[in-house]
Amino acid sequence: MQAMELERAFGGLKIERKAAPKPGAYEPRRLIASDPRADGRRREVTLGAGRVEILRSVGGVRMNISVAANAYRGVVLRLRGLESERFAYEVELRHTDPDLCVTLLEADDDDEIQAEWRLWARYLGLPTLVEREEGRAEPDSARLGNVHIAESKSRRRGAAIRRRRPRFLSRRKIGRGSPGPSLAGAREIFPGSKEGR
Repeated sequence: MQAMELERAFGGLKIERKAAPKPGAYEPRRLIASDPRADGRRREVTLGAGRVEILRSVGGVRMNISVAANAYRGVVLRLRGLESERFAYEVELRHTDPDLCVTLLEADDDDEIQAEWRLWARYLGLPTLVEREEGRAEPDSARLGNVHIAESKSRRRGAAIRRRRPRFLSRRKIGRGSPGPSLAGAREIFPGSKEGR
């Protein structure tokens, strides 16, 4: 997917959005976003691997806010609503302080938005979150800290063989003794040995 520019009018102001960085591309991404409290109702956001910088001006005072990426809760996928018979989605970089939240992408294509959501989360090293209820983001899969929790896999001996052979063929069988040679009428190995010794 090539770099995409999605423009949306906010009271005459056009917002420029770019696609999520592809795996292996770590140059910083710059977004121009809407900010209702800022002068000119806009702010510049620079997203780099590990850092988020927000540049805005409030009341004539220029501010440059630099925040570590791990200070954010995660990258949230949320349903914005129904627009012209299609669902509209939004990908947002979520922080506990609403002024530091950054809208990364708005789209109505399910496949595109999910791919971009996962790419942004991987690029920033943050968990993927889903907003199923208004204002409440939760992880899309079970997690313990930064570790995904999944069903435990069987670690019994021979699990690889069991996938290839039926169980009854992989069991060990008890050995059966062979009748062996008969000693009736055999000669002595050491002649002259006495019985009973």
